[in-house]
Order: sequence, then C-alpha cells, then structure tokens
Amino acid sequence: MLAKIGFAVLSHDEPQQVLRLIRGLNAMFGEPPIVCHHDFGKCSLDEGVFPRNVRFVHPHFVTGWGHINVPLAALRAFSLLKEYAQPDWFVLLSGSDYPVRSADAITLELSSSNYDVYLDHREILYRAVPPGQTARDWGFGRPSWIRLAYNRYCAVPLFWWPRPSKKLLLSGAFPLQKKYVFLGNPSILRWIQSDRPARIYGGDFWFQANERAIDHLLNDPSVPRLVQYYRGRRNVDESLFHTALCNQPDLRICKDHKRYEDWSSDGKHPKWLEASDVPKIAASGAHFARKFRPDGIVQDFIDQTVLGIRGKSVAA
Repeated sequence: MLAKIGFAVLSHDEPQQVLRLIRGLNAMFGEPPIVCHHDFGKCSLDEGVFPRNVRFVHPHFVTGWGHINVPLAALRAFSLLKEYAQPDWFVLLSGSDYPVRSADAITLELSSSNYDVYLDHREILYRAVPPGQTARDWGFGRPSWIRLAYNRYCAVPLFWWPRPSKKLLLSGAFPLQKKYVFLGNPSILRWIQSDRPARIYGGDFWFQANERAIDHLLNDPSVPRLVQYYRGRRNVDESLFHTALCNQPDLRICKDHKRYEDWSSDGKHPKWLEASDVPKIAASGAHFARKFRPDGIVQDFIDQTVLGIRGKSVAA
C-alpha cells in the first residue's frame, strides 16, 4: 500500500514563493494534506489565495533565526497535520525548498522504507568528530561546527562574572571581560546539570519522519523536558529534534535526510541554487533541495526538465 504523505511548511516571508511551492506539491501529489506555519507578524499573507487543501496554524509563533520557536512552530504544524489528515509520512519544508524528484519515486521509496526518520545527524562530542563520521570541510560535518555545537548545546556557564564599570575596564584593574567560563569536562558537566540528555545530537533541521516518530515528538513526556533544556540556547533548531529522536533506540534513523544543499560557500546558509546545479541535484537522489530564490526561475527549469510539470500552470 502506498504511503500517504503530508507536508508541514514553515515560512516567514515571500508568500508568493510559498504559494508556488504549494502549487508544485499539489501538481505532483494530487492536493496532499499541507499545513503551513507562517509568521504573520513578519510578513502579511492572504490565506484566501491558497488552495483548499492548505491549512494555516493559528495562533502562530513569533519565529527568528535559530530561536526555539522554530521547532515549536514545526511541532504545532505536525500536530495540526496529524489531527486533520493523519498521514503516514510527515515532510518538513521551508518556503525556499522545492521538490527535485518525481512524486512516484518519493512515494515508492517512503512506502517501502525500513527507516522511521530521514534526518541529518551526528552525536555532539567534546572537541571530537563522532566515530564513523567522515570529517568534511563544509556543512554540519565540519569539525569547527562540532566544536561550536558543543558550546551551544552541551556546555554550561560555570561562573558569572559581574560586568565591570567602564572606568575599571579603562584602568586595566579588571582584565576579565568574558561573562562565561564554559565547562569542558563532560563528566563534571553531567554532575552539575543532571537534566542534560545522556547523548546530544545535531545537524540540519529539515527532515521527514513517519507517523510513529512524529507521535514521539508530539506525545512523549521527555520532549517538553528537552524544550526546557534548550530554552535560552542558540540555534536550537539544529539539535532539539535530533536529540529527541536519536535517543530513542526503537527508531530507525537514516543519516541521509534526502535534501540537496550546497554549503561550499562555507557561510551560515547554503548557497542559492542555480540552473547549472540541476544535474548534480538530479543525480543526488534527494527528494527536495534548498535554497531557491523567490523569482521561481530555477523551479520552472526543474518542473520542465526533472519533474515533467508545466511550469506556467504551476507558477500562475
């Protein structure tokens, strides 16, 4: 039996690009269940122009880059999607994503999958690339990101230095200017912060999971405790779901999240994808790719050359 796929879309700007993504999904999957969490405080959006199979989350979370409200918005979208559609698979997308493989191929792969989750992940260890992981010079596999992630998600402030007056700083009488001293020894850290998860994971935020895995995120009592642990930390979206899912021994998780991204520019975001990238995208086996510019030019090219969709009818 073929799997029923539902889509959770997170957006905060470019409503026309979001609409174009949804029209593409409808053309491919025959009006699948779609829930959109849009940050209406950042950008207005006319719900009336969207297809009838799309539902919007109300009230919405105020989102921001790396803020804990981003995964919380995804949870709210998952909850509404499960409530009204009960799909077998949940696919989390941003407004700048686009499908790059046929609906038949995606549906067949998920229907016959031995995995519960497709999630880019690795364990966050102290100053170490996890065993079995190949170090990369880009993206979430680079050693510098592992060190950064440890400070973000594992380390705790041991001392709080009072902020000295400007006069003391200028006089040189107060040389200590750092407010935090991060604890490096993991065993001492666990002793100080007993609510820390036994193992912490991180990676790319965008993923897809079956109903069993989503039920864990929505219903397991350990998840609200994790949310409290991550409050106040930076870039929570790159670790919260990973830690929640990867600590469940009964979930089978594939490290390939079926997303094509190009981090070769070594920036805070993947580079904008161009038409020249399409052959590499098509050969990657990915289901979706990101990030695409709002003008839709590359998406039109993908419609015509990869997906077999008439670009004008989708973009109209």
